[in-house]
Amino acid sequence: MSDNRFAREGFFSKLLATFFFSGYLPRAPGTWGSGFTLIILFFFWPPQWYYQVVAIAAVYIFGVWISGKAEEYLGHDARAIVIDEVAGQMTALFMAPAKFVPFVLGFALFRFFDIYKPPPANVWQRYRRGWGVMADDIASGIYAACVLQLILFFLDKWGVSYV
Repeated sequence: MSDNRFAREGFFSKLLATFFFSGYLPRAPGTWGSGFTLIILFFFWPPQWYYQVVAIAAVYIFGVWISGKAEEYLGHDARAIVIDEVAGQMTALFMAPAKFVPFVLGFALFRFFDIYKPPPANVWQRYRRGWGVMADDIASGIYAACVLQLILFFLDKWGVSYV
């Protein structure tokens, strides 16, 4: 492979795996990646569950591939790789109403579960290449989505309105 093609491939792998270089921002790159995803989803997240499932699956599959490629340039599960946070944040907001409080709660819950990685997320992150990069964040997103839906259920049941 020519040096020019290798450099170009490395640039695009880094661009996408770092979610347009947000993974290079200082301190807590995963939080930056999740935060930018949250803002985008607030305005563009479709309310239909089947579109959400397709979007999450597409980002997950793409993320496995692109994070595996980016690991060749950045190292195994490098901090700058945040495409996994994008997929995890999308999963955490599955079926959440596009309102301020549910989205902020979904963000906080996802970051909590992503940092502390309860089982099996802590085991799944050991998978090789892109599978390990993505799997633990999907698990964290599932945990966050379940807890978020439970919170929203009780808020609705108790008549608490959220913006």
